[in-house]
Amino acid sequence: MLAFFNASGSTSNRKSLSTIGDISQTTKWLVSKRYIQAAIIVTLMTLAIAVPLFTRAFALSDVGNAGVFELDGNIVKDATTALPTDWGNGPGGTGLFSSTGTTNPLPLGGLDAHWVNDGPHSVSDTTTYTTGSKDTLDISANWACTPSNNITPKDDILHAYSFAIVPQSGSRTGHLLVYGGFERFANNGAGDLGLWLLQDPTVSCSSSKGAVSFTGVHVVGDILAVGEFSTGGSVTTLNLFEWVGVSKANPLGLMNITATGGADCTVAPVTANVCARSNTGPISTPWSTQDKTSAPNTLATAEFFEVGIDLTGLLGQNAPCINRFIFDTRTSPSLTATLMDYAEGALATCPTATISTNVSPSPIPFGGSATDTATVTLTTASTVSGTVTFNVYGPFSSPPTSASCTSSSLVTPFSPNTVSIGPGASPQMATSGPFTPSATGYYAWTATYNPSGPRNGNTVSTGCGDANETLLVLSIPKITAFDFTNTPTNDDPTLGSGTVVYTFKIHNYGAPVTLSGSLTVSGTANSIACTGGNSLALQGSLPAGMDATFSLTCTYSGASGQNVQATINAMFTDVNSITHTVSGSPTTYIFTIQTS
Repeated sequence: MLAFFNASGSTSNRKSLSTIGDISQTTKWLVSKRYIQAAIIVTLMTLAIAVPLFTRAFALSDVGNAGVFELDGNIVKDATTALPTDWGNGPGGTGLFSSTGTTNPLPLGGLDAHWVNDGPHSVSDTTTYTTGSKDTLDISANWACTPSNNITPKDDILHAYSFAIVPQSGSRTGHLLVYGGFERFANNGAGDLGLWLLQDPTVSCSSSKGAVSFTGVHVVGDILAVGEFSTGGSVTTLNLFEWVGVSKANPLGLMNITATGGADCTVAPVTANVCARSNTGPISTPWSTQDKTSAPNTLATAEFFEVGIDLTGLLGQNAPCINRFIFDTRTSPSLTATLMDYAEGALATCPTATISTNVSPSPIPFGGSATDTATVTLTTASTVSGTVTFNVYGPFSSPPTSASCTSSSLVTPFSPNTVSIGPGASPQMATSGPFTPSATGYYAWTATYNPSGPRNGNTVSTGCGDANETLLVLSIPKITAFDFTNTPTNDDPTLGSGTVVYTFKIHNYGAPVTLSGSLTVSGTANSIACTGGNSLALQGSLPAGMDATFSLTCTYSGASGQNVQATINAMFTDVNSITHTVSGSPTTYIFTIQTS
């Protein structure tokens, strides 16, 4: 029996029609039960409303909520901001690809993006697997392709696309994120697929007739994603594997690296490094597409799949340099499943570096110094970081060629000269230390970029004899004096006649040289006659630090307004048999005759 208590704590048997305390005990129990049931119903209804809200609150809009890509189960860009982006142009603006599949300018941090046409279903497909091709087998020795006119509709790929980015902000700043997506012809069955991220850029196969072996090989570190999505569009399984090579301990050649977490982005935790989406209803495509049952440019439920993978989150700084992607359809999510159709394309996650250089100044006089400046440029908007190593070879008697730079011609101790470059956005420049040659002649420079890691590009070098990489070092004979004496007019060579003696001096500031050239006297005067002829040949050796003096005596006569001129054309040949002009040459001295 239930006892009800009043406010004072004592039991009461008073009856009243105005309060629940006056109802019979049975009635009170029934009413209380109804209150409890109502409260439960209200609670359940509240939870029914709240649970979807909680699910959406914790669902991922991007792998790890990186905020750079719309993993939302459709193809077009919805966000009006630059990021997140999506595969195609949409109400939010420009996506990764135009309506014809050409790549649009990539957003900030974007490394590469590619769109592949593998349809339509009505034509022969030149990229389907032959029987026996398995994900667990190495490529060139075991994979083969063949053309097909009757691919199972649910396994026929129409288009495939890929995208790689390193976010510059947000929760996954600095991580390497890779996204892939594909369309299939029909949804009459669960979708089973694989996505290979391959390091060998030569992996490929296409056949218009008969079986053809794939080119390329697996490289340790290749990544395989294997997934399955239902006919309703939910991703039911998603696993990641790393190629480690076939061995007795691992006969399948693959190691599972899947982290815990939901396969479908709608239920994956924010810590997930991989998640995927399929379309749970019809969607439109921004490019020409035709599935089995829909109107043109429309995909039915579960005919589209996209996946995001944080390779840095999975593998840290050991993420491989991807150069190729292959989407395939398969008979099941098993590693040993039979492979059906595939679509392949390029995807470069590590930038390619180029290097250009410029030696300055060149030529230089013997005793002078020069530096080499290297500019490193990456093919994607990535960070240049590492070192540049400069080497100098020579001296050579003629401009160097590609074969000139050998260990015996390496100039030490200057070489190697290694300096830091970056870190900073591409391009970046680095300048060598000053190089002061100990001999005249030609010198060849080379420069090598050594990246800090694969995300900073590849090792790349200039070649011996490349443009702008040759330094010429000159001896520096120089005209230091040019004078004359004139008689009998107190050294005033402007009167109508006289005798003039021209004298000039060449000083050698460098290595020994041999002089050549001439001192020539001419003009419009009525007569000009020099001892030994009006041209004096310049010849003889000039040791380092010494002077060479040349003199020519001439008589002249003429009328007012006529002139007499002396011109020096001096050349020198250095120890490397290279001939150059003496500094200060050519030079000419002219005087005009005045008779009054």
